[in-house]
Amino acid sequence: MKKIKWTKKAMLVGLAFSTAVGHQAVYAQNTGPALEEIVVTAARRREEPVQSVPVAVSVIPAEQIEKLHASNITALSSQVPNLFVGNVAVSPGVPSINLRGFGTRTSDIAAEPGVPVYIDGVYQTIITGSLADLFDLESLEVLRGPQGTLLGKNASAGAILLNRTRPTGELGGKLQLEYGSHDLAQIQGLVNFPIIENVLAGKIYASYRERDDYIKNYEADDMGAEERSALRGALLFTPTDDLSIYFTVDELRDRSSQVAVRNVSDQDQLGCVFFDVCAPHEGKKLVTNSQYTDKPEVDENNVTLNVDWALGGVELTSITGYRNYEQINRTDLDSSPLPILEIHGSRAKMEQFSEELRLSSVENGGFDLDGRLSWLLAGYYGTSRATMDQPMMAFGAIQNEYQRVERENKAIFGQLDYELIENLTLSFGTRRSWDDVTHDYSLPHPGEARPALAFTHDNSFNDTSIEAGARYEFNDDKMVYIRYAEGYRGGGFVGFPANHDAAVGFSPETSESWEVGTKTDWIDGRLRLNLTVFQTKFEDMQREIVSPGPNNTFIQVTANAAAATTEGVELEAVIQPVDQWSLNVNVGYLDASYDSFISFDQLGNQIDLSNQPLTNASEWTISVASDYRVNFANNLAGFDGINLVARASYRSELEFSSTLDPVGSQGGYSLVDLSAALTGERYNLTFYINNVFDKEYLLQGENIGGLVQYRTDNLGRTAGVILSVNF
Repeated sequence: MKKIKWTKKAMLVGLAFSTAVGHQAVYAQNTGPALEEIVVTAARRREEPVQSVPVAVSVIPAEQIEKLHASNITALSSQVPNLFVGNVAVSPGVPSINLRGFGTRTSDIAAEPGVPVYIDGVYQTIITGSLADLFDLESLEVLRGPQGTLLGKNASAGAILLNRTRPTGELGGKLQLEYGSHDLAQIQGLVNFPIIENVLAGKIYASYRERDDYIKNYEADDMGAEERSALRGALLFTPTDDLSIYFTVDELRDRSSQVAVRNVSDQDQLGCVFFDVCAPHEGKKLVTNSQYTDKPEVDENNVTLNVDWALGGVELTSITGYRNYEQINRTDLDSSPLPILEIHGSRAKMEQFSEELRLSSVENGGFDLDGRLSWLLAGYYGTSRATMDQPMMAFGAIQNEYQRVERENKAIFGQLDYELIENLTLSFGTRRSWDDVTHDYSLPHPGEARPALAFTHDNSFNDTSIEAGARYEFNDDKMVYIRYAEGYRGGGFVGFPANHDAAVGFSPETSESWEVGTKTDWIDGRLRLNLTVFQTKFEDMQREIVSPGPNNTFIQVTANAAAATTEGVELEAVIQPVDQWSLNVNVGYLDASYDSFISFDQLGNQIDLSNQPLTNASEWTISVASDYRVNFANNLAGFDGINLVARASYRSELEFSSTLDPVGSQGGYSLVDLSAALTGERYNLTFYINNVFDKEYLLQGENIGGLVQYRTDNLGRTAGVILSVNF
């Protein structure tokens, strides 16, 4: 297929429809003629109708999150155009997030997230542990394009924001039981309760999830089982109409099995050459040969304090976050009984604290020029300390490395929107960031004992970025906009250097993005059409490469080795022909390729990846969802209707391997999910089937330094039943 090339000129003169609502149909709950108005909060740091927001943001409300029948944010891949969320197979709880072609896939604590995750407004400093669950969410927001003038920490390509439900102040709750394939058993419970009527309210949430092994292990116990639990408490204090204090504390625990890989190493891999382990699992699915099956361990605690205080014509907002994360990772990367490549209890610990303070205008509050001016001024401070050691078995020998990373992030930022003339609003924002990074490390040391931190590097980075745009509202339901934004991702150091020559630092990477869009409602609000055209250029991209080392050797480092351009189109449509039926259609087209990228292989041969596609970046992402409700004339055993949902999605070919090794090539594939839910005021009973046609596809495929090639597979078709009881 001939590639479509977009230029800035074409984007400026073209009309584009912005994202945000392909997932916002009210489905069968609508009783009026119009689609429900969705309000965006976290992404804009103030309440605004998402159809009038001049930025590409998808908002998925709680009702639709529940209909995904998924446990974490990987389910978003089929819901948001040009988004891919997968697992890093060799590390538990680590997502691989790619948005509009850009992202990272690493568990290294020395690297900042490429597409960060925010939970209740709190930035997650490292990507490890950010495979956030979808339990007890009020909404989920996906911002596309650089974000820097409204979020606490800058993001060069976009961000994912999860907003959990707050205490209601009314006594009541919900109990949900689920049973599914591979003996999946899950229980979730939520209780809201008043403490002081209309002043202090509380909430307690708990969940437990387990699933049996589904990967056949020819050497020892089968693998792939899940075991996760969560406990969360929240308080909402509203002493006056002008003051709201929201406090949460939670504890998360994960003892799921290793995500077993299967070995498909070709004859050039050293594991094949020296151990004769040559593609034992080629052509097979969901199998392994691992004698090392110890479970990873993840423990996490979070504390969040959100304060909103109306002070006359302005509002003061504070977001305070604390996070403590610990992980022990155990993985057999060669998937064989031989000691070719194994991680023997890599231990990571991270503690972070952040504070974001914002002052913003209130509509008609006296500081907004009679409603024509909207503004925000903010400051951000974050500090974190993370340690990680990695005892690794390689070719029969055990060695350990140790590192400690300390970060201090500071920023001031702001944005204003001004209605220049009727219906025409101009916006401008700017941000100044300061980042200090200290990296203490050891070189590889024989044995499993943790070595001393004998060496230190430190550096400081700063950046100024801007955002500017304009929107014109033809009427209440039709708007066009243009947006220019700059992004920034801080620099750092190679986490586990093989030697002093590899212990190098890398600079920040930056991005520049143009976006043109329109958001429209038609036919008395029964049809919603949004379209976006975008182009983003990335410079000084941080990529893991192999480069020349001492004595004619080659070493793996992280370096500012590449530049890339991503451009494309995103279309989202919602139609509700009748109150009982709605149809969502989402289409993403993406052309994402490196402008320049030079690396080397383990033998010293130069690899030129210029003009090659970025990883995890499908050219086409398409999804169609139909939701139909049938109301019963009379209650039937406590049920008042049935909701029928059918969802189909398609993703074209993508590459998982960072060097485009064929082991990571996944052809295009389609998925179909079906569900039927009996609904009632107190009871809901849902039957679902995901991946109805049992489609096989890769979750990841990679070549690890010329030692082994591995792949991981999807779970396949799953089915289940969910009983929800409201009380």
